[in-house]
Amino acid sequence: MGTVETNPRRAPRQERSRATVEAILEATIRVLLDRGYDGLTTIAVAARAGVSVGSLYQYFPSKEALVATLVERHAAALVACVEGALSAAEPADPEAVVRAFVRAGLDAHRISPALHKILVEQVPRVGRLAEVMETSRKLAALLERYLAPHRARLAVPDVRVAAFVVETAVEALTHRAVVERPELIGAAQLEAEATALALAYLLGPDAPRRPRRSR
Repeated sequence: MGTVETNPRRAPRQERSRATVEAILEATIRVLLDRGYDGLTTIAVAARAGVSVGSLYQYFPSKEALVATLVERHAAALVACVEGALSAAEPADPEAVVRAFVRAGLDAHRISPALHKILVEQVPRVGRLAEVMETSRKLAALLERYLAPHRARLAVPDVRVAAFVVETAVEALTHRAVVERPELIGAAQLEAEATALALAYLLGPDAPRRPRRSR
């Protein structure tokens, strides 16, 4: 059995071709949500996007390439969401940094948990495990950067290890919720408990546990 090509054939350069690619990717999302990965076909995507199959194949050689592109975009959006939240948090307050990190991690998965579940399940099939692992490393590095100035206040002596543990814990909680308990993703309780866990680990058992602020 041959290897399936999962990289896009070429990048769109003109506005019209960029619009075509965006329509194709948006159609891919809709077909995935309607039919799941096994029901996804390039023919169905082309029909939903209103383009010919030939036009689709100009940019994407397979359905795996379509999903791989969505995985990469999802990972980039997650990093951008967390980075924006951390940059907006009060840098002098490690508690605010942790709360922002946890909230951003959950917010990024609240947009479309059903799509996130499908994409995560297909990561090995479309050969994007390395990109997902790199995303986790980027998120841990971001948290480490914002925690480093508070090294003396942390209960964990190694900031790099601390950031790795918190990122892993938040990702694991979020992933389990998306896959097994999707009703929890939008619940305030999950965010509150994940934040309490991270704060107790980083700042010690006496870390403040404030109620979640209303938005």
